[in-house]
Amino acid sequence: MVEKLGKDRRSLFLVGGQRGKGTIKLIILNLEEMGVLRMETLEEISKREREEARLEGEKEGRIIGRIEGEMVGIQIGKLRERKEFVIRILSKRFSNRLNEELKDEIRKAGEKTISNIENNLLEITIKELEKIKITNVFDTLEKMIKMGKEKARLEGKIEGFKKGRIEGEEEGIEKAKLEERKECEIRLLSKRFGRRLTKELKAKIREADEKTIDYIGDNLLEITIEELKDLVK
Repeated sequence: MVEKLGKDRRSLFLVGGQRGKGTIKLIILNLEEMGVLRMETLEEISKREREEARLEGEKEGRIIGRIEGEMVGIQIGKLRERKEFVIRILSKRFSNRLNEELKDEIRKAGEKTISNIENNLLEITIKELEKIKITNVFDTLEKMIKMGKEKARLEGKIEGFKKGRIEGEEEGIEKAKLEERKECEIRLLSKRFGRRLTKELKAKIREADEKTIDYIGDNLLEITIEELKDLVK
């Protein structure tokens, strides 16, 4: 029979009985009864930290997205109001001749077309306004081409980012390895030569190329201070 040390439930150790998984399980249960939080596994910690990072990233993304969205929204809102203003003025000029179909075409028009109408608001004829439909067709085609180019550019950026990230990481690893190798060599050489390995000499080792560092590394226990000075001069 398993007995707990002490008279209360604060004991974490067991006397008698089979040691192993059962003992560990009972210790964990006792810890939980005491109000001590169960230790997380590495997988649980990693999962929790990833979720926290995701939520933080989502929060930052929403803030940036909201700012950019508001800027775009302001531009859209201004253009829409300009279109309605144009329609109101033209309705007064042409009355029923400015039918709903033509009004819809004005609402579909791009900024360039609206600017052109605004600049000729008091002179433009109904026949010229009727040409907006054709202009809108070309504008739509132009937008589609532009969207296709933007999509291709975005895809290219994503692909470029992935490749650049891999290349940058590989370059960073190699750079870090070389820098760390220099520091390892400096530490050992400092033990060998003491104060004779001056700050100036350490700085020159840090500035040395990979070939020189490899040579020093291969001869760390044999190289003399004079040879070292000659190598990195």
